[in-house]
Amino acid sequence: MGEIYTSDYISITREEDILIQEWTKIPLNTQIFQQELLNFLEVFKSERPESLLWLQENFDLEIPDEIYEWIEKCILEPQYKAGLRNLAFTVPKEQYAHLSIIESFNDVSSILQPNYFLSKEKALAFLKDKKSKTSEVDEIDYTIERENGKTKICLKVNHKQLPHTIKHLKKLNAQFKFKAKHLKHFEKLTLREFEVFKSISSGMTNKEIASALIISELTIATHRKSLIKKLKIKSPNDWEMYANTFL
Repeated sequence: MGEIYTSDYISITREEDILIQEWTKIPLNTQIFQQELLNFLEVFKSERPESLLWLQENFDLEIPDEIYEWIEKCILEPQYKAGLRNLAFTVPKEQYAHLSIIESFNDVSSILQPNYFLSKEKALAFLKDKKSKTSEVDEIDYTIERENGKTKICLKVNHKQLPHTIKHLKKLNAQFKFKAKHLKHFEKLTLREFEVFKSISSGMTNKEIASALIISELTIATHRKSLIKKLKIKSPNDWEMYANTFL
């Protein structure tokens, strides 16, 4: 395995028909990142491998979304036209860097879609096996384990769905925390106040709620004031958070 290119930031080697690029531990900025990609592209055009492996363990840059299109048009498309078909990445230590890599491909519906591996050995094994195929499952696969009064849910998702899944998990976690903090306030609502709360949360006006519940608009206004006081609502976002958490 001979070294083809080296700089302060990357080294490029070749193993059989696989070009291997590895980032060094020196921190990157966007300008250096783009320049090294251009340097890499020149090496790629000269070598013309069928497969490419990016060793990302040391990669610590959160790729700015404003250069996603540039990466696609100036780096990935030329590689595809030059014959690249198999692309593999190892996973960076920094989660934000890994998510930005995934987004850089997904956001532009890239012509190339990489496969992600935890180790160099597994990535090379995949690339060397021309018959290997990764499963493209859009559904989320999960398992549930219960032990000592606790439940653990393990999710298995397609890498394309990972950013979207993490976003929803964070939203769900925020709702759990909100419920724990505000449950005592919500439980103070009367049945009528709860009905009014549901109607307000669905976007109904005081007039529409009054007609549906067969009470006066003045009474609805009174209930609305009571809800704001009991739930300590200070903004429209508070209404939305209560609705998402408790309804």
